[in-house]
Amino acid sequence: MRKVFAIFASLLITGMLASSASAASPHFIGDPQASTSGNSLTVTFKAAGLGNISTADFSLVGTVEVSSRCFTKSGNKPQAANKQETIEVNSTETFPVRNGQTTGSFTITPLSTLSCPKGQRVVIEGVTYDLTVQGPGGLVSDPIVSG
Repeated sequence: MRKVFAIFASLLITGMLASSASAASPHFIGDPQASTSGNSLTVTFKAAGLGNISTADFSLVGTVEVSSRCFTKSGNKPQAANKQETIEVNSTETFPVRNGQTTGSFTITPLSTLSCPKGQRVVIEGVTYDLTVQGPGGLVSDPIVSG
């Protein structure tokens, strides 16, 4: 009798684990958003339908193009050309999951590696990006694009 009960309990647990795994339907709540502040770009997201897991890995992938220039303290730009940079982004982080949901953010700093002479400061004049957030179960956001 104990052997039959052990087999039944084992099948029941296996069935519950399979049903909770198959119940997961990963999706983003809204679209991931990007914002710039100073010399940083931050991408935030919220995902749900992750199932009964404690953590999930998400990646931020794509490119960021930055145009920057040196300015004097008085706001004048010296006779130097802008610096154009393309930053390849491929960052993965682990986020805690609670009740099948998580929120997270990625920050890319610095956006510009321009070095200015003493008495001048870097000013970012333009940023364009083409990024996606990728998560478990083949979850991929629509492109986060500026232009």
